[in-house]
Amino acid sequence: MDGESSGGPLKRRRTEPFAGTDRLSKLDDVALGHILSFLPAKEAARAAVLSPRWRHVFAAVHTVSLDEPEGTDNDDDNSRGGCDSPSDRRQRRHHRQPPIFPSAVSAAIIARQRRRGAAPLRALRVAMERYRGSDSTMVDQWVLYAVQQAAPSGLDLDLRIWCRRMLCERPYALREGNHQAGPEPDMFYPPLHSSPSPTVDDVGSQSDDEDDDERDRRHEECIAPRLLCDPPEYIVPRLLFSCAELRSLSLSSCRLAPPRTVTLPSLVTLLLSHVPDASTVMERLVCGCPRLADLTLEVCKAVTTLTVLGGGRLRRLALRCCHNLATVTIDPSELRTFEYRGAVPDNVSFLTMHGGTRSIAYCKVDLCGAEATSEAELTNLRHLLHLFVNAKHLHVESDRLGSGLHKDVTTRFASFSGLRHLEMRGCLPTSDTGTIDATRRVLEHAPNLEVLSLAFHPQKSPLEHASGVCHEADYIPEEELDALHHLGYNPDSVLATPIAMIPCLRSKVKEINLVHYHGGTAQRALAKFLLCNAPAVDKLWFEFAEGPHFA
Repeated sequence: MDGESSGGPLKRRRTEPFAGTDRLSKLDDVALGHILSFLPAKEAARAAVLSPRWRHVFAAVHTVSLDEPEGTDNDDDNSRGGCDSPSDRRQRRHHRQPPIFPSAVSAAIIARQRRRGAAPLRALRVAMERYRGSDSTMVDQWVLYAVQQAAPSGLDLDLRIWCRRMLCERPYALREGNHQAGPEPDMFYPPLHSSPSPTVDDVGSQSDDEDDDERDRRHEECIAPRLLCDPPEYIVPRLLFSCAELRSLSLSSCRLAPPRTVTLPSLVTLLLSHVPDASTVMERLVCGCPRLADLTLEVCKAVTTLTVLGGGRLRRLALRCCHNLATVTIDPSELRTFEYRGAVPDNVSFLTMHGGTRSIAYCKVDLCGAEATSEAELTNLRHLLHLFVNAKHLHVESDRLGSGLHKDVTTRFASFSGLRHLEMRGCLPTSDTGTIDATRRVLEHAPNLEVLSLAFHPQKSPLEHASGVCHEADYIPEEELDALHHLGYNPDSVLATPIAMIPCLRSKVKEINLVHYHGGTAQRALAKFLLCNAPAVDKLWFEFAEGPHFA
């Protein structure tokens, strides 16, 4: 019987040319190492158990990335926020086990060296949730290894100590009535009790003959008044500041202490977060980076002045929550992006740009802390915004949507003739009456605007206003959750429809985006104002906020 059988047509088995073969394992080590470099180091190392072929492939990985999981139980120090208690040190002085995460980083580095001819290192990225002073030796070894094994094409070093520290301790705060919001407490460094107590310097000045137990007892008395211990500080090795291959450097909660001469000829990107060094140290570091194009400073409390001149290579500058920063002087000839987060500057000369700002395409101004309401604050805010009249994309964020731009001050509003995309973020309380006027005023001075994006911050509940922190789901009855959503929706209410002859709305604006929209009275009034005066819009985007029963 040809072609058929009693059971039906004869099925011919197809032979696939690569059936049963492992084509991935046939690649050379360089290709496999490049593929594994896109995975976290822990996942890449697991490939060694696939087969004998993969046993030494990790040596070809050129990027090592390790992020300490949140809440990792390294040792008993977790309950103290990473500080060594003197009483615990006495018990564990001779029995301390190495912490889990730092040992894992060292193991990953050693695994690359098991085979001769390991691939040059292109990137080392380590994020530690907790750091102890005793970890400094291991961290020094990581930095030394990265510098010695740096690839000729460039090295990216990202070392974040206390990686989950709060960016800023100044939350957005609307001012209601005559209430003036005071300075917020530092969330990481709690205040001392008023009673005097011994200092660390007093403890360190004692005689070297004092035994360890007595020294620990005195140190315990020194730190006892604090609610939390000061976090240990890691000092970066000086050899890092002469690494010719270093291309990108990100440091968090580290002290720099660079040498007098910094030589980083290849450094393009620099990010410093929670760095305690002073302004002179920062400027010395910047001066030693002739190719620096991207600079970010976050919560650098000791920095009061910043000067970046010479060469004109800086293309992006971000200043976030450096609340003691008083003056900034830069060469913006190549600058494309500027970001600022902090309070309204105290003076109009806060930012000096030599040569104009025509090259800046994107500007973000994020005002944290208490709402700006005084004439001096609003005047300084306008002076800051006027520096970026040529920007194509302007992003303004504050506690209240509109940032008080509707109020009349002595400084007239400039014309943002180059603006194409305006993005404003902030809270819009149900009783707000000034945001429409603020939006109108900005739109009247942006004749060529094409895209308008408004994002609404959630309005705080009374419990949040009282404590600053809200855990509503823990103790608020379910029947009260609807009231906390602040909808205030009345289907029988009639909203006025103000007609405004705004040129950009009438003919230029093609796209309007409303994000976290929940339909409160003020939001509906603003949406109606925009839609009734924008006949040229061809794209409308609504993203609704999560309700109280969102699952």
